[in-house]
Amino acid sequence: MKTKLQEARVQQGWTQSQLIQAVEDAAARLGITLPSLSSLKAQISMFENGRRAPGNDYQTLFCEVYQASRRDLGMALESAPSQLETLPTLPSPQGPAPEASPAVLDYLKSVFVQHAQAEPLVGPRFLVPAVQSQVPLIEELCKEASGPRREEVVRLGSRYAEFLGWLHQDSGDSRSAMLWTNRALDYAAELDDPALSSYVFQRRSNIAGEAGQAGYAMGLANGALREGRRLPRKVRAVALRASAYAHAQLGHADESARALDDARTLADAAAGEGSDLAPYCSVSYIDMEAANCALQLGRPEDAVQTLEQSLTRWPAEQQRDRGLCLARLATAYAQMEDVEGAYNAASQAVSIAQTTGSARILAELGRLQGYLAPWSKLVEIAELNRTLGTMKGS
Repeated sequence: MKTKLQEARVQQGWTQSQLIQAVEDAAARLGITLPSLSSLKAQISMFENGRRAPGNDYQTLFCEVYQASRRDLGMALESAPSQLETLPTLPSPQGPAPEASPAVLDYLKSVFVQHAQAEPLVGPRFLVPAVQSQVPLIEELCKEASGPRREEVVRLGSRYAEFLGWLHQDSGDSRSAMLWTNRALDYAAELDDPALSSYVFQRRSNIAGEAGQAGYAMGLANGALREGRRLPRKVRAVALRASAYAHAQLGHADESARALDDARTLADAAAGEGSDLAPYCSVSYIDMEAANCALQLGRPEDAVQTLEQSLTRWPAEQQRDRGLCLARLATAYAQMEDVEGAYNAASQAVSIAQTTGSARILAELGRLQGYLAPWSKLVEIAELNRTLGTMKGS
């Protein structure tokens, strides 16, 4: 029987040589290093025959080549596991958990706020252990809490789990990111809170989209938008952003543009509003995501124009996202063969990636390397490649 990978190639009408050429082209676009041609042929043959499971890089390449999800291609799902039992077992302190008193809940809320304020500046490396250390206490409180305080405890459980999922995503661990975000949705399901459920759904969509599962990401974005106008404007805006990115991955340029226009309008209207769920959502943030959609659609000129304008009004406290914005700007310049512009933007992004430890910035810079390959012998580009190589190895 044919494997799903074989069936995908047959449906395209490709020979194995044509598939290999498509994989090489995709690897160049995404900055993924491939083995020698003979080794590549042997590995693809084994993947298609089911004798070996493709690793993460090959899964990403097959999804790119066939414009399909891992599920469609019969590969292991790294971003949408169905069982939460595989979550890491966190050590539980001995003895009974403290009562869910107002003092305990105020403590957990204040710690969460401090972590959330620090995260855009310091990145995930130092925060994952700190946030995870609070989880055993919160889970014990969720098990035991009843009466009028239960809703407050469960809400804290959802917020901490979603935040931990985000930290894992920014660390480059999409599997743990989805697992913790699924846990957040479990908690949110107990509450009659459309905004919280929508926010967690769009976070799941973000993780799936970054893992190359465009169809899955679209379904999750649709779930995030189900409540429509009942949602706060910033929550609806970030859900529309998730929908726009999924549309862009699927090549739906008009639908992506409409979703981004609506998101930008909502973010602008909510500029003076506070938001517990999406305080980072601003017009600049939507513009950065619009540029990412433009890159997906092969429109680097649009991406450069949008990103340059966005950077002039970037919030100082959103340092990590500024780094991602600069890395995407570098990629857009490289696609336009503007090597100087790419190098200047990348140099700034590298500095922020080193400070924050953001794997998402580093991944974008890795994609940039593929576009800069024709100029790899230039002194500046060679030095940039050495720096990125050191960062990836650290």
